[in-house]
Parts: sequence; C-alpha cells; structure tokens
Amino acid sequence: MRRLAAWLPLYLFLGLIVFLLGSRLGLVRHAFRAAVERTRGGTLSPEGRPAPLDSGEVALGRLLFFDPILSANKERACASCHIPTRGFSDGRVRAMAVDRSDLPRNAPGLTNVSDQLAFFWDGRAVSLEDQIDGPVHADREMGGLKGRQIEERLDSIEEYRALFRDVYGDRSPRYADAKHAIAAFERTLRADASTADRWRRGEIAHEAMPADARRGFDLFAGKAQCSRCHFLPLTTSVVPGAFASQEFTVLGIPADSSGHALDSDPGRYAVTKDPADRGAFKAPSLRNIARSAPYMHNGVFRSLDQVVRFYNQGGGQGLGLDVPNQAPEVRPLHLTTADERALVRFLETLSDDPTTVEAPPRVPSGLPVGGTY
Repeated sequence: MRRLAAWLPLYLFLGLIVFLLGSRLGLVRHAFRAAVERTRGGTLSPEGRPAPLDSGEVALGRLLFFDPILSANKERACASCHIPTRGFSDGRVRAMAVDRSDLPRNAPGLTNVSDQLAFFWDGRAVSLEDQIDGPVHADREMGGLKGRQIEERLDSIEEYRALFRDVYGDRSPRYADAKHAIAAFERTLRADASTADRWRRGEIAHEAMPADARRGFDLFAGKAQCSRCHFLPLTTSVVPGAFASQEFTVLGIPADSSGHALDSDPGRYAVTKDPADRGAFKAPSLRNIARSAPYMHNGVFRSLDQVVRFYNQGGGQGLGLDVPNQAPEVRPLHLTTADERALVRFLETLSDDPTTVEAPPRVPSGLPVGGTY
C-alpha cells in the first residue's frame, strides 16, 4: 500500500494526460516516459551542471563509448558518429549507417548534452539512457543488437566483468548498467570555458572580448532574436526559470542548398501527431557550434554564415516556401552584412579552446578504438 500511495500522484498525472490527449497515443507514451524519468531524480540546474558522478562509472562509460563491441558487426562505436574533435558530431551531412549508406538525419553534437531535457532532433527520448537505445537497437545504425546479446558479449570479456563488478556490484554485466555508464560519461562532456563564457562571468576584461563579437552578442540577445529559441545562458531550447520544458520550433528548413523545396522530415510530429508540430525540431546547444558543421537536422547548411543568412531571410517562408505553421518569431530580420558577420563572430566565441576528450588507448574488447569507419 505504501508503494501504491507513493506512486499515486504519478498515476493521477498520467490519467490527466491521457484524458487531455485522447487518442494521440504517441504523445501519451512520450509523456509517460518523461514522467517516469522525472521520478528518478536529477534536475537541470541553470548552469546545466550534472550531478556528481562516480568516477568509476564515468571511466567505464568512456570505454563503452569508444568500444565497437556494442555494434552487431563490431566495427561501429558511439564515437564513430560522435567524434570529440568535431564537437561530438561527425562532420557529415547525414550520419553514416552501418552499411555505409546515409541515415535520414545529421548526427547531433553531444557537447553540453546534459543541458537538454529531450534527445534526438524530434525529442522522442526523454533521457540520455533512453536515447542510447535508439542507435544500439536500430538495424541501420549499429546493427540492432538486443540487450541480452550485448550482455553476453560483455560477460565474455574478463576485463568488462571486473569493471562492471567494481561499479555495480557482484553481478554479471547488464545492458541497463551499460546505458547508465555511457550516459554518465556523456554528462561530463562539458564546454564552459569559451571566450564568451569567461566574458560573461567577468573572468576576462570587457575589452578582451572582440568588439565584433560583443556586437554579435547584442544582436543575438536583441534584433536577431536568436535567444528566443537558444535561451541564455544554456543556449539550448530548454526554457529558463524552472528549466522544466524543452521547445521545438518550425523553421521551414529546405531540402537542399538550392532552397527550392521544403524538407519532408515530419520532425516532432512523428512523436506527438500534432499537425502544429510538423517540421518542428529541437534547437541544439550552441556550445562548440563552430566545430559541429554541417547544421540543421538534415545538414543542409555547411557554414554558420549560411545559417545566419537563412534566419535573416525569414526561414523557409523567406525563401518562398509554403510553411503555414512556421514559428511567428522566424521572420525577416533585416540584418546588414556587417550584422551577419558580427553574429557569426559571437557564435564562434562559444567554442572552447582546442582541447578535447581523448580516446582511451585501448578498449577491453581489443577491437579498434572508435570503430573502423
């Protein structure tokens, strides 16, 4: 009875969600997962700092992140699509599938991923642990291994057996524990020592921030309206204040660089089935954004200059595309060429100095670190 009483508020909340959403089952399932994740603790602070993590768990997660043992062909690792020197993206227009073909979307960067409340471009995962299931179990991404198959592989490697015991106790490796370890490592992928960060905190003199970058910040927070989707200080679409919700925005992204057709990806609509969400996507963190080109969910823009110009023109509608549900704040900005350059200069100052997470020299499986392609 005590357990039932403890869970009663959650059940009542979910009942209300079901009542309000009716037959939109995709959104009901998403709300359920989000509510369950909230009961497990862990909140986003204004600075996006993750809770203190056990160093052994982080070390194990780092090994698993770079170890191709989780892929069916033992040739792809998490690090294959999330490369440290590229802001933990991969530099490709669209991520590479296990058969070397293109996946439907660009690989998002993982820098400051702990600042997010929803994962994937469409926000279908509500935790980093939940997100890990996506590529691991997808046939085209890492080959589609099931949790039991992964556990058998890890249990067959003496070094992994010892590492899992050290972190999680006297039991054989579990897939759920592997997900927690990888997520713990990913939460350490922080970038908060950029020129812009140190300027904001008063750690460097006002004059040490280049004048054009300072002007770019004024535009970012003002006329260019960037901060209406990339909220400060996190520069994500997590709404400030309680940091309890994440927004998704319809921009009218073109299908290719010609700008003659609207991209057909349904975006957030695939999760919610709400027509207003068709073509809506999450605004990513702008930390280390200068290193994670190309941009947008389909990698359509190769440079920050192109991204800024797209917004300045007024998004998809500004290109002449039919986007009836485009967000009202996405409209022509009337920025000058000098304004555009200043805004790009500010975005470049959001990248840290050229230091990065180092790959381990070896992984317990003995496979090539980071995979072979």
